Amino acid sequence: MPEHPQALLLTQPERQWRATLTLVWPLALGAAPVFLSLGHIPLCAFRQLSGLPCPLCGGTHVCAALAGGDVAGAWQANPGLMPLLAIAAIHSVQLGYEAWTGRRTAPHWRLGSGVWKAGAAFLWGAWLLRLAGLS
Repeated sequence: MPEHPQALLLTQPERQWRATLTLVWPLALGAAPVFLSLGHIPLCAFRQLSGLPCPLCGGTHVCAALAGGDVAGAWQANPGLMPLLAIAAIHSVQLGYEAWTGRRTAPHWRLGSGVWKAGAAFLWGAWLLRLAGLS
């Protein structure tokens, strides 16, 4: 049964939240080169405490490489993050569209939790390969 048209409308706080998320993603990507230019800053407490990289280690380098258009360099820094960043970019566009129009995207166009779970599984798999010294 189709949803009632009113159910598709977003409230003002929902629109603002979607707009904020849409703007934060490119700002974070653009800020990565600035963080790297500051020199050696210990960004990962897990690595500082254990000596091992966490699943997100290299994320700042990934974002800096992507901001510079270097996809191969981003992949080398942390391949596990690449699918998640692609999913986040697509989701960001979707949220931006919803914020702009004030309407929810039709359910069959929405990214489901399964897509995020698959991206997370790829991240964990890449991390385990890195810990095993296979990547």
